[in-house]
Formats: sequence, C-alpha cells, structure tokens
Amino acid sequence: MNTSPDKRVIYDADEARRKYKEARNKDIKPILSAIICIVVAGLLILLSLGGFIAILFGAHSSFGGTVNGIYKNSIDNPGYVLSRSELSLDKKWSKVEDDITAKISKLYKSYCKGKAEYTEITNVLNAYAQIPSAAELTEEYKTSVESIEQGRVAFAKAKDLRIAGDMAGALSAYLCVDENDTLNYKTAIKKAKEVETEGQDAISYKINTYLCKFDIEGAKSFANSIAEKLGESEFISSELDRIDAYYTEQTDLVPYTDHVEHLFTHCLIAYPELCYSSPSMTASLDEDCITPSEFIKILNALYEKNYILIDINMLINETEDGVEIADIMVPRGKTPFIFSVDDVTYDSRKMHTGMVDKLIVGEDGRVCTYTLHDDGTEVISYENECFPILDEFVRQHPDFTFQGARGTLCNTGFDGVFGYRTQNDPKEDVDPEYEKQQALLVAQALKDEGWTFASHSYGHAQMGDCTVDFVKEDTDKWIAEVTAIIGETKIMVWPYGNSIRSGEAHKYLYDSGFRLFCGVGVKPFMTKEPDGLGIFMDRKALDGYSLRNRRDKYMYLFDTEEVWDPLRPKEVTW
Repeated sequence: MNTSPDKRVIYDADEARRKYKEARNKDIKPILSAIICIVVAGLLILLSLGGFIAILFGAHSSFGGTVNGIYKNSIDNPGYVLSRSELSLDKKWSKVEDDITAKISKLYKSYCKGKAEYTEITNVLNAYAQIPSAAELTEEYKTSVESIEQGRVAFAKAKDLRIAGDMAGALSAYLCVDENDTLNYKTAIKKAKEVETEGQDAISYKINTYLCKFDIEGAKSFANSIAEKLGESEFISSELDRIDAYYTEQTDLVPYTDHVEHLFTHCLIAYPELCYSSPSMTASLDEDCITPSEFIKILNALYEKNYILIDINMLINETEDGVEIADIMVPRGKTPFIFSVDDVTYDSRKMHTGMVDKLIVGEDGRVCTYTLHDDGTEVISYENECFPILDEFVRQHPDFTFQGARGTLCNTGFDGVFGYRTQNDPKEDVDPEYEKQQALLVAQALKDEGWTFASHSYGHAQMGDCTVDFVKEDTDKWIAEVTAIIGETKIMVWPYGNSIRSGEAHKYLYDSGFRLFCGVGVKPFMTKEPDGLGIFMDRKALDGYSLRNRRDKYMYLFDTEEVWDPLRPKEVTW
C-alpha cells in the first residue's frame, strides 16, 4: 500500500479563464487586422469604381439627351437640320447606336400598326440620317417604310377597283400590301383570295396582256406573284401551264413557203351616220374606208381561218450583197399575214365628216381616239379606230399575233401625224412644240404595243408620175419631219399604189434607207425589185369598193356580205 503524500493539483477556474482569454486575444488580433484592411481596401475600390460609373453614366446620360432631342425636335419637323453638337454623335456612334436603333425601331413598329404617321417616321429617319454612321440603318428603314406606304395607297384603291369591276387591278393592289404592314396585311390577303376566286376571267385577261406582247416573263411574274402571296391554287397552276403552252406554240415553228397576204385599209369611218350625211366626203370615205363593225368582223373571220399577224420587217433579210426575201417561220397550223393602215394623218380637211380627230394616249397608257363634235361633245373611245380595236382583239386572242406583232402605220407629213400638226409650216394656229410632244407620246405608245411605221411619202402625190427632183425633195421632207416623230423605217408604201420600181428616184429612196416597197394589188405578190435595190410587194385593200365589188375574190378571207355594216348604204346614190 502506497503511503506517499497526495500530489493532486488544485484547479483554479478563474485563472484558467484569464489565461484562455489572453491566448484567444493574441490569436484574433492579426485576423481582425487583416479583415479591417480588406474592408478598408474594398471600400476604397468601391468608392473609386462608383466615381468612374458616375462619370460614365453622366456621359451616357448626356448622349441620350441629345438622341432624345433629335427625336423630339424632328418628329413634326420635315426640314429639321442637326446642330453641330448633334452631328458630333457620329464620333460617339458606338455609344449611341443602340439608343438610336431603339428609338427608330419603336416608332417603326408604331407606324406598322397604324399608330404613327408616315410623315412622323420619315421626318425622324431623315433627321437621324444626317449622322453619317446612321445612314445605312436609316436607309433600310426608309426602304421598308416606302414599301408599306405604297402598299397602303394601293390598299385604299383596291376597294374602288373591285367595285368598278377591275378585278385584276384590285388583286394587284391587294398584293402590293407589304407583309410588315401589320395594320392591313392580313385583311389584304383575305380580300385578295376573294378576288382571285371571283375574278378568274380578269386574271386570265391580265395574263393575256403580257402574252399578246410576247412578254412571257411578265406573264409568269404576274401569275407567280399571286401564287407566292396566296399559294398556288388549281387555277393559277392552270394559268402557268397555259403560259408555257403559249410559249411553246410561239416557238415551235415551221417554214412558210406560200405567198404572204398583205391587207391594208385606211383610218376607219368612226361615225358612219356623219359620213353618209356629209356630201363633201361621203363618196371618198365610202370607197376608201370601212367601219369599226366591219373591221371587227374581218378580224374574227381571219382568226377563225387561223391567220396570224406577223411583223412586216420579217419579210426582208439584209446581207452584204443586198436585200433578199427572208425565209418565213410561223407557228404550226397558222397562215401569216401583214396588216397596214394608210394615211394616219387625220387630215384637217376631213374633220367632222365621220373620222376621229386624232389619236391620244389614255390613262392606261394605250392609244385611243379623241373627237370634238360640232355640238361641243368630246368623245374618247377605244372602239372606233383600227389601233385600239386590234389591240383589244389580240388581248382576247393572243394567238392571233406572232410574238407580239401588230400592224404598220403608213404616215404622210403634209398635215402632220396622228392628228397633230407637226409639219414645219402648219396650216392651223397651233403650238408646234406641244403638237410634236403629243405626237411623240402617241408614237411611243404604239411602239410599246408592237406597231411599226412606214413612209407613205410626205405629200401623198402620185409618185410614179413625179420628177426625180420632186421625189428627192419629198423624201427629204418626210425624213426631216416625220422620222423625228416615229423614228426610222425601212418600209415605203406608194400612195395610190403608183410605184417607182427602178431608176434614179428609186435608188435615192434605197440610199435613204428604204428596203421594202409596197404597192396595191388584189393578189398576193412579192419579188425583188428590177434594179436589185430592195423588195416589192402588193397589198390587198380592205375598203368600201372591195366590199361592193370583190366578194368572189375575197371569199377565201371573208364574206363581204357577212361583214357588211348595216349603216353602210347598199346603193350608191352620191
């Protein structure tokens, strides 16, 4: 048994706590010091960064104010011009691009919804466009806005066009509405689909207006524009097939080796009731001319017999060795013919005797007629002269024309052209410059439709009985005055059929550019000129004399009795 004294340590709690605190405080002081240093440093950094941000936002706020100022000052001011400080935004473009873009985008969306005016957005775009760096951005928006605005104008017209029965026009107008136009686009497409269903005949006719000019791409573009917006319906699909078939028909050609018929007439007796009550002109007009009714019936007869219009210039082929009769190629099953109209002058001596006064260009860009009657009545018509009648006929029957051909106008110059006193010494008190400008408009509209031109001499004299000097002077005057209106031509049509086939006068005409010379004859005839300078062909007259006297000789073309106008007297009493 251990008997040594008890050596246990007596525990002093207070002393232990004191020592613990001293040890703890000794360990915490460095940590606290570190924390304090970190906090202080962080605060200093934040203070510095805050100052920088304040400076930055202050600058941005300044730019934003300028951007807003341009917007507010220009929106109602179409002529707003940026100040120097506003123009200086170009140098800060990277800082203001988003702000300007947002301003424009917001206004553009409002415009598309119809909540902002066209003038407002164009004013703003024009203002921002003065900043060079914004030019590309604003131009893109301008293009879109113009498209939308044009579509809105078309949309406003579409309803009236539809009411007026112009279904093709209404359809085109509805399809003009821009897809970004959230105000009108859905309605326009809905209306367009209705019109497509209701107006199939009008759509086909519109396509024919391209086909009769052999504008295949235009026809396809029109049909495809409908399919792109409305989807390709069975009807549009069939129209596209029809366009392809027409192109094939017009290009799948075979040689034509028979004589080519050349039919001609004079300007029509537009008002038979006047003609047959005008003693001074009754005999002349009745013998030389036909009426609109007779002309239309003749066209129908020729169409039923598969005749097809060709361009007179197809008949000649110029080579280094001279002029040859060209080989003719035509669509299968068709018989080619030429059509020409003499004396497209509207001689002032014939006014108020049954003919129209002049040709004009209508609002649709097509040639029509104008007549001022003695009682002051003005008549504008598409139904009383060869040119608008034939233009309409080929729209109804595009296969009546070969690759867009029409006829040939044979012009004199002694009393101007087309009813305008374009000669250098007009007999009437007119404004020569105005007359020439109006005649030029008519000539261009005729060319656009497919018509061509020929010389009918300047003075309409019996050229075969004239001296060489007279022929030269007459030719020079025609070239100087008439070609200035209608342009150059290679076709010479002899007045009264009184031709010159060779000699100095004939050579002068050839040297002046004429290559095909046309006379008058009942039978088709074409040959080289005796002197080798050009080609000669005869023309068959469509006139009152032939209707009265040549039924048997014309029967293979049409029956004169069937085309006879009831307004033309059967018996000659004058």
